[in-house]
Amino acid sequence: MQPNEISHRLTRGGLRATLLATSALAVLTALTAGTAVAAPAAPSIALHDGVVVDTARSVAYLTHPRGGIDAVDLAQGTLLWHSPEGERPLLLAGDLLVAQAASGEHGELSVVALDVRQAGARRSGVTLALPSGIRAGIADTVEQTFRVTAVPTGQGVTLAWEAHRFLSDRRGGLPDGVGLTDRRATPGSFAGTALFDPSAGRLSLPKAVEARQLAALRPVLAATLSPADAPERLFASVDGRYVLASRQVGDAASPAPYRWTISAAATGTVLGSTESRVSMAPFAVVGTRLLHVVQPVTRMIDGKRTEQPLRLRAVDLTTGREVGSWEIRDANFSGPSPR
Repeated sequence: MQPNEISHRLTRGGLRATLLATSALAVLTALTAGTAVAAPAAPSIALHDGVVVDTARSVAYLTHPRGGIDAVDLAQGTLLWHSPEGERPLLLAGDLLVAQAASGEHGELSVVALDVRQAGARRSGVTLALPSGIRAGIADTVEQTFRVTAVPTGQGVTLAWEAHRFLSDRRGGLPDGVGLTDRRATPGSFAGTALFDPSAGRLSLPKAVEARQLAALRPVLAATLSPADAPERLFASVDGRYVLASRQVGDAASPAPYRWTISAAATGTVLGSTESRVSMAPFAVVGTRLLHVVQPVTRMIDGKRTEQPLRLRAVDLTTGREVGSWEIRDANFSGPSPR
């Protein structure tokens, strides 16, 4: 079994078959000891880079591998619409999906508001100039990473972006002797914020923010509710309304050595369980369906190499079976180092 494949690199753990007689909410309170875990239902959840889930409408908005945004009906597993106007869904604000669009001619950050009731039709859009040499790319390159986060506020939507440049030679690649595993950040890390009104299509620049303030805007995708060395591991859902309890039930060579059991945080009611190849992943629950992103994996089956792409997976918790799977664009750079 490979190390946990999610970006948080959380350690492996186990679970109890149930949360005993104590409600999951009490478990959350006792284990977090002051750690904030959201309890109210969120209108939308940023489950992963390029994945926004509308819990009220049971719809997921996904970055399509070949461009554009797909809206998927999670109950039926069908495509509702595809919009080429946006590339990376960020946040749902009422009936408007705030999304990053393709960058401008000079690398500007372009953000659009798409009407989810009108098949993703564009309602407004703005562009934000970035520092020289920074491009608001959708996918990482050998030279740069770029990410933008959207957070709802009383005045609109706060956009927080971060970019990191890396050493490169005149050919646009890495210098000789510098590989992908040891590429070093130069004095080329940038960040900033802006305030976007998606209804009016207005953009304003607030005061500069400190690094700690910018960090606070990043969503917490996985709250660990138990010690790293605990034999039983508990994790909160992205919105804090559910608890995932993970137990290792197979050896490291098995395709799914872990069993996840999902419970409601407020009541402790067990919704169901499923098998997994990793100990945990950031997750959400919509109705009776568990949603989580499965990281890319390469396997040898009958002597043949098979590759499974980054995808959103839906599991029916009443049966434990996968009922939907949708490929999403992987923004992480995985190509060779140019020479």
